[in-house]
Amino acid sequence: MIRNVVFDLGNVLLRFDPMAYLLKTYEDFTVAETLYWGIFRSEEWKLLDEGKITEEEALIRMENRLPQWKEDVKTLFTTWEYTVIEEMSASVFFLRRFKDMGYQLYALSNYPKRGYLNTVTQYDWFSLFDGQVISYEVKQVKPGRGIYETLFQRYGLKPEECLFVDDTLPNVEEAKALGMESYHYRSTDQLMDMLARLLQEKKENPENL
Repeated sequence: MIRNVVFDLGNVLLRFDPMAYLLKTYEDFTVAETLYWGIFRSEEWKLLDEGKITEEEALIRMENRLPQWKEDVKTLFTTWEYTVIEEMSASVFFLRRFKDMGYQLYALSNYPKRGYLNTVTQYDWFSLFDGQVISYEVKQVKPGRGIYETLFQRYGLKPEECLFVDDTLPNVEEAKALGMESYHYRSTDQLMDMLARLLQEKKENPENL
């Protein structure tokens, strides 16, 4: 029986769409494309997710790689959590609904340190989580098995008692392989399916929680 609901953050609870932001900011598609690949899809970004490089080191590398866009790189890199990120209010509604139903809530996300720490201060619903495992902190990223096992061990969770939602298919597949019931998030419909599934289980097993 499900006792815990585990959420990814990016593009499940928080919309992260840097290319859309870049296209609104720069008229020249080539510039937007260059900055997208040079910052948000860079090796440095992956290393930040893994907690294996400092913000200062990452910025220097990016600026050196794109010297003609140095000021743009600095501005985008140091402010993205305020400009590129926005709350997905429909998803947050379901987060609150699951909490009201008595489920334990957890966050399991790939996220750079500074961005995460600043993002948390912007949204009061982070206080709903009973626990969080963020990649930079544990130096493990999804879909690697280690970050899931850290979640289980840190909070004493049984995989078969967890329902997991993530927008990235390999992350969902790894969660399933570890025994978690998992949803590949593409729209709010999946959250409605999750709610219906949990309501049915509570009806059949009122002693669950």
